[in-house]
Amino acid sequence: MFRRREREADVCSTRAAAADAWAAAFHRAQPAPALSCAVATPGGVDWSAALGSADLELGIAARSEHSFRIGSVSKVITATAAARLISRGLLDLETPISYWWPDLPPHHRATTLLHLLTHRGGVRHYLPKDLDPHQPGGPIFTRARWDNAAILDAFIGDELVGPIGKEVSYSSWGYTLASLVIEKAANQPFLDIVESEVGACFAVPSLKPDRPGLVVPGRVRGYVAAQERSMLQAQFPGAGFADAEGDWANAPALNPAFCWAGAGFVMSMPDLARFGAALLDGPASRITPAERALLFTPLTAASDKSPPLGLGWRVDEDAAGRPRWHHAGATPGGRASLVVYPEQGLSIALAGNCMTSPGDVLAPSAELADIFAP
Repeated sequence: MFRRREREADVCSTRAAAADAWAAAFHRAQPAPALSCAVATPGGVDWSAALGSADLELGIAARSEHSFRIGSVSKVITATAAARLISRGLLDLETPISYWWPDLPPHHRATTLLHLLTHRGGVRHYLPKDLDPHQPGGPIFTRARWDNAAILDAFIGDELVGPIGKEVSYSSWGYTLASLVIEKAANQPFLDIVESEVGACFAVPSLKPDRPGLVVPGRVRGYVAAQERSMLQAQFPGAGFADAEGDWANAPALNPAFCWAGAGFVMSMPDLARFGAALLDGPASRITPAERALLFTPLTAASDKSPPLGLGWRVDEDAAGRPRWHHAGATPGGRASLVVYPEQGLSIALAGNCMTSPGDVLAPSAELADIFAP
């Protein structure tokens, strides 16, 4: 027994050393001030590393416990919370959302939560007009206050981008609409739902809304690279993304209250990896088999725009043919991904504190899977 434990310790040490070397090389190749990575199994976090700077002005080194903006990885947090409510009969995927919001425009009244959580609600994604500083209230990212009426007013009257229930058209506004329905159906504020159904249930205390005006312990400072500024200026002309001296500028103080469900949370990478591992089958799982089937059974077909989707999750295989569940996110000041390998029992989280780096998150996750696969 002692020798077996000794061998297992040697294997863990060898894998950690290989992962440390991988992370150092990966960070050297990535133009991001900070990089954080973690690998977890149902037994806990096997490895984590943080490199670079969490705050360039103060020279604060990044640490694993630091929290990063996870962008659209927030969508799988929302989908998981929804699955738990569905299994308790508090939500229904097939009921038209007009049951909870009867005053919606006619073109949304037949939409269901299933449509919204699989990007088939025909709701548009962000457009240049959303960041127009001359619109009433200014750009959506910098408005100080949002309520549900203002959130709906920002997009609900716009034409659908496709027929409801037919084709996948990625939409963070669709997830915002889903969160308002979830809030109505459960009769709780959406952020309270996320805290109880994910934060507390999965024991991931770093999961927090990215509130710009509050002190969030451990939150890294976000940055915008010169390349990102040029891209944002071209994509959203007139939105006010200013030039700055040097390679990095501070990311704008975003207020994601209009998109908590789709892109509004921060989290440490060990906690994000721990969350993914707790979705796997086994004694430590925090979801039921029915919830797991709901989340990870493909509900849409693959297309040139999207891999098959479960409830919020992308469900496909990596280049080696290994099944995986995953989602990535990018927002000014943050880039993140979560990839879960169910057959290997691995959950892999990556994040940087700028929007475009790491760029490819799936291939690096596969490389970490190669290191830690049993």
